[in-house]
Amino acid sequence: MSLASELFKDRRVVLYVAAVALAIIFIGFFGLKFGLDLEGGSYLQLQLQGAVAQVDVSPEEILKVQFNATAVEKHADSYVVTVAGQVPATLPDDLGYSGAKMVERENTTKVTIVASPETVITNYLKKSLDADVKIVGVAPVQYEIRTNVTRDSLNLLLAPVGGRVPQGQDAFVEGVTPDTVDETKKVLDSKLNRLGLQDIKVRIVDNKFILIDLAGMDVATAQDVVGKPGKFEIRIQTEDNQSVHVLYGDAVESVDIPQGDRNGGWGVPFVLSEEGAKIFQKAAIDAGATKNPDAHPISMYLDKDEIFSAPLAAELAGSLEKAPVRNMEARVGAGDAGSQKAKELYIHLREGALPVNVLVVGSGQVSAALGKQFKIQMVIAGIIALLAVAFMIFYRYREPRIVLPMVTTSFSEVVMMLGIWALAGWRLDLASLAGIITVIGTGVDQLVIITDELMRGGETASSTAERSIKERAAAAAEKAGAKVAPASSKVYLNRLSRAFTIILGAAATTAVAMLPLLYMGFGALTGFALIIILGVILGVAIARPAYGRIIGYILAES
Repeated sequence: MSLASELFKDRRVVLYVAAVALAIIFIGFFGLKFGLDLEGGSYLQLQLQGAVAQVDVSPEEILKVQFNATAVEKHADSYVVTVAGQVPATLPDDLGYSGAKMVERENTTKVTIVASPETVITNYLKKSLDADVKIVGVAPVQYEIRTNVTRDSLNLLLAPVGGRVPQGQDAFVEGVTPDTVDETKKVLDSKLNRLGLQDIKVRIVDNKFILIDLAGMDVATAQDVVGKPGKFEIRIQTEDNQSVHVLYGDAVESVDIPQGDRNGGWGVPFVLSEEGAKIFQKAAIDAGATKNPDAHPISMYLDKDEIFSAPLAAELAGSLEKAPVRNMEARVGAGDAGSQKAKELYIHLREGALPVNVLVVGSGQVSAALGKQFKIQMVIAGIIALLAVAFMIFYRYREPRIVLPMVTTSFSEVVMMLGIWALAGWRLDLASLAGIITVIGTGVDQLVIITDELMRGGETASSTAERSIKERAAAAAEKAGAKVAPASSKVYLNRLSRAFTIILGAAATTAVAMLPLLYMGFGALTGFALIIILGVILGVAIARPAYGRIIGYILAES
């Protein structure tokens, strides 16, 4: 029976051939994508600006300053603010206290506000800093301030209301929470996806920095893409499933952080400008949405993609019949799903703007010509590595029938790695190509171990260790001409088992050593670690077992 027919009866060899064939198909069908180093383009390094702080301040004092009040009294879950003279009807809404009730008596006005102390402090910080502020901790209460602020500047801001930041390092920490970092990453991912740049990876480092590689894009365009908001639009359905334009994003003055109610429902409050509220009221009445809300839902779009659609609430529809309404809330559902939808809608309502201020702390550009040069150089380096491996194998064994299977196996491992890389849509960069060359070297070491074990015959470990390298190489070459145990024999299987014991230990050590680089987020080193781990898995699971069978059949037939 021929060698080929024997090999193709072995399931390990069949699996190996099938894996290589699939990899070639993946490369041809999906194509290889190249990163910034090899394609040319730009990179941005963004630092998230913000702080998490504790605040020692009286809510009553804040309200007194905000309303220029003569007295503020706390009653259960509300505050009663007494102001001399009249109060503009829109003042409570402008300060963030929607639903406040005002009663005028003689020369005074009493404003009743339903709010917790934390809400009052949050509103003051938001209006004073013109930034989002979110409660992120209790006992003590902590506020995440999503803009560039220092301890000194925050103390200066709180001084007019008799407040300050408490002493201690834990009372003021620069940076934002992991949730905010993740939210910022989602905004960037969504924005890049809408622009057809879904292959670009946004990486997070230490919850403070975001790294973005934009292959094929110059720095100015990259900064514009990251910082420019999308096009937000509100429409109302009329007749026959047709909709009409109502407002663009510039009519939305502010968007509040998603809020949950006592029943577990979630919504995103937002405020329209005075002109926007008038336009919305007229459009709702003209379309019939105030009289029959279910037949005329309100839709929101970002860059022509629908992000929200729902009818007007009965209470809002009734209010719009009488007067414009500036303060609205988009209700999205309940539970965890509702919370997630609310977060996504909050991002979209902001027209895709980042939820936290960012500072570009680093940027750069690689020209397309330089990227092409790197690509050619890395291909040459890979070829030289394979040739060097072939030369060293021939020098060790002096047998072409051993050299060819080893080199072919090493090359096929590269093909399999590239096939998976193409299937996953990952981008090859200099670091990942360096990892491929590293895999070639470590892979050949393991193939040598297999070959030596199959050829060593009855030699013991001690006798082998006592001999020089030249003597062992000469003995290996001499044994190549001798008969080796058949690939199905017990002796052969024992030798192969010994080889794989060593290989598995080395492979596990290599993979574990790469894990810190894979998860610590050091940018390009992630590709280096991933390609090595992938090469180790493919080698141990597919290539090494097949090589052990192939070389066993070849040596047995010698």
